[in-house]
Amino acid sequence: MSVRISRRTLLSGGALAALAGMTGCAPEQTGYQPSGEGIVDVVVPYGSGGTDTWARFITPHFAERQPGVDRYQIENVPGGESITGTNAFVRDGVTDGRQTLVASATTYFQSILGQRSVEFDFLEMEPLALNGTGAVLWTSAETGIRSIEDLVDNAEQYRYGGMSASGLDFIPLLALEALGANFRGVFGMEGRGPTRLAVQRGESNLDFQTTSSYLSQVQPMVEAGDAVALFSVGSLVDGEIVRDPNVPDIPTFTEVFEGLPGRSEHHRLAYEAFRSFSVPGFFYQKGLWANAGTEPGVIEGYARMVDELNGDEEFMERAKDALGGYELVAGSEAREAFRDALQMDPEVLAFAKRLLTDKYDVVLD
Repeated sequence: MSVRISRRTLLSGGALAALAGMTGCAPEQTGYQPSGEGIVDVVVPYGSGGTDTWARFITPHFAERQPGVDRYQIENVPGGESITGTNAFVRDGVTDGRQTLVASATTYFQSILGQRSVEFDFLEMEPLALNGTGAVLWTSAETGIRSIEDLVDNAEQYRYGGMSASGLDFIPLLALEALGANFRGVFGMEGRGPTRLAVQRGESNLDFQTTSSYLSQVQPMVEAGDAVALFSVGSLVDGEIVRDPNVPDIPTFTEVFEGLPGRSEHHRLAYEAFRSFSVPGFFYQKGLWANAGTEPGVIEGYARMVDELNGDEEFMERAKDALGGYELVAGSEAREAFRDALQMDPEVLAFAKRLLTDKYDVVLD
């Protein structure tokens, strides 16, 4: 898995014209009814929640910087764990920038796991702007867990509380599997707030919080001696996983795993799956997307706007909560790393699917 980063030129006159004209006349699209001149339609395949909040925060900032665009119009199309809305977007096949998609880790995972109802392929689609985040596995001090060593081949069975085994929780599950930890997953919680509270109340032992939530809700408990941070998912830099600059004192899971002796093939496969799922799951967790074949001027235009936003100190200050303390990434810059992660080794993907079906009773179409 690698990232090749090249310098981008500023939007050329021709590309600017293509972007400015994207709200003008265009071939009629099957099923797609444009909202009107000067409007970019945005399909969000979720209801209310983090992805919808992200979409509603970021799109007005693109509209301000986009020639010929007055606003973005959000359309929530939930259903099928984000498959319904994403399928509809791809069927419409809009490639002139007048319609975009906001996708998140759940959407990517449906594609990776090969769900039968999926009609989209992120290997072909074009990322326009991506936003990553980090996460930290932690525990209450009352569990007696003080280090990773306490999780390796532990005699006591610990409980990991989560929302769904096939969603973002799959990443920490893979990490615990790679450690050889004795644990069981308890699912059905409604969000990261409830999973955190479950550890605090002693109903579960392990929890995985995004970095922003960790810093605001968990780190004060760590500083007070009431909680223990075990590892972070890290950040992706030039194809390598490094420490998250927002939690630099917490080792990455890669550091932890590479320091373990006696790793078996089972552990290796779990670790490789962890790495692959972490790229779309955390490093590029949310994003604005376009269909395959989208006009180059549209793609270049978003790269320009991402650069402008990252260099805007006022925007970055206002965006701390929405972006989780991380910069935006131009889709053209991250495209290769994202696609590399989706092209998982067949042996690793088969292992991940078996784990979901055999251990967590997840039904894969």
